[in-house]
Amino acid sequence: MPTIPTYTRGEQYSAPRVSKNAPSPSRLKEAYQNTLQAAGELGRTAARLLPAKQEGQAQNSGEIKTRQALLSAVSDGVQALDKAANQVQNANSPAAADWVLLRASALAGEVQAQRQQASEALAQEKNLLVETGSFAPSAGALDAYLNEQLPGYESRLIAAGVSAKSAQADLAHVRGLAARACIKRAVSVQNYQAAQGVYQKFAGLFSKAEQDELTAIICAAKADSEAQKYWDDSLSQTDGSADARLKWAKSQTSDQAVLERLSGLGAQARQQEFAQQTHAFLWLASAATPEEACQRLALSPLKYTGEVACAVSRFGTPAPHTSAGTFNRLYFSGTEKENARAFEKGEVSAREFLALSAASFSRQAGADDKMGAFLCAGIEAWAQKKGLPASTQDEIKREVLCSSADPQERLNALKQIKTYFDL
Repeated sequence: MPTIPTYTRGEQYSAPRVSKNAPSPSRLKEAYQNTLQAAGELGRTAARLLPAKQEGQAQNSGEIKTRQALLSAVSDGVQALDKAANQVQNANSPAAADWVLLRASALAGEVQAQRQQASEALAQEKNLLVETGSFAPSAGALDAYLNEQLPGYESRLIAAGVSAKSAQADLAHVRGLAARACIKRAVSVQNYQAAQGVYQKFAGLFSKAEQDELTAIICAAKADSEAQKYWDDSLSQTDGSADARLKWAKSQTSDQAVLERLSGLGAQARQQEFAQQTHAFLWLASAATPEEACQRLALSPLKYTGEVACAVSRFGTPAPHTSAGTFNRLYFSGTEKENARAFEKGEVSAREFLALSAASFSRQAGADDKMGAFLCAGIEAWAQKKGLPASTQDEIKREVLCSSADPQERLNALKQIKTYFDL
C-alpha cells in the first residue's frame, strides 16, 4: 500500500497529476488519491506484462539448450546431428542456422574418414600382394599371380578416386616390389636359379641402381654359398687346421668372389684357433706341479710343437740364464719363434715360456693384454717413487704377469709385493 504523504511547511512535494500551485490541503488530498490510482495502474500493467516476459525467457532458454545439443552432437556424425535437430522449431531461428553449418562440417568429416579408410585398405592390400607374391617359386608363378590379382586392385584404386594414369603407375610399382621381395626370399633359401629368373623377367621395372643392387645380392649370395660348401668339404680332406683347410678350398675354384669369401672364412677360423690355443697355454701354465702339467698336456685336444712338450717336461725347473727384462719384452711383442729361442737359451723358464705362448696367441687373435700393460705402467710409477732400480721393476712385472691371467688376481699379487717392500 502506498505511503500517505505528509506535508510540512516549506516542503516542495509533488505527486502524480497534482498541481504544485494548488492549496496545501488540496494537494495532500489529491496526492493520496492519485498515488493509490497510480499504484493500481502499475499493478495491472505488471500483471499484464509478466506472463509475456516469462514466455520470452522460456523461449530463449529452450533455444540455447537446442543449440548446445546440436554442438554436442556434431562429433557423433550426421545422424546424431539430425536427431538433435528435431528440437528446432523455427527454420529462421539461430538453432537452424547452427544446424546447417554443423551438418556441412560433419558430412565433410565423414567423407574424409571414408576416404582415409579406403586409402588404408588399399595400402594393406598392396602390402599383401607384395608379401604373398614373394613366395612365388618361379618367375612364371609370380607373373600369373599378379595378373590375376592386379585388375581388381586397379578397380578399387579408381573407385577411391585415383586417376587411371596414377593407377597404372601404382600397378607397375606393385610388380616391382613383389619381384624384388621374391628375389630376396629366393636368395635367402639359396634358390639362386629362381632368383635369377625373376630378375631377368622383371628387370625392366627396376632402375639402374636397383638392377645393380639386386645383381650384387644374387652374385654375393651365390658366392657365399659356394665358398661355404668348399669350406665344409675341406674338413674331411685335411688335418682340420685353418691353413690346410683354406689351401684345399681355394684349390677348388677360380672365382674371385668365392676366393675372397674363402679368405674371410680362413681368417675367422685362424682367430678361433688362436683363441683356443691361448686358453690351452694358460691352462698349462697355471699347473701347480710338473705332474699336473703333463696330465693337462695329455688331455688337451690341440696339437703342440716340440718346444711345448719340452717345456712341460721341464716344468718347474728354473731358467739357467733368467732375464726378467727379456720376459717382459716378449710378453707384449714376442713372436712364437722369439719365444722358443729365448726358452732354448734359458732366458725364460718353462712356465714363463707357456705364459709367453699364451700372450702371443692372444695378440694374434686380436686380444691385446691392455690391462697387463696398464698394470706394468702403474708398477713403474710406484717403483720410481720408491727409488727401486730398473732390474727390480722388471722382476716385479714378471712376477705379476706370471701370477695369473685374471686382472684381480694380478692386483692381489702386486699388493703382496708392495706389502713386502713396505715392511
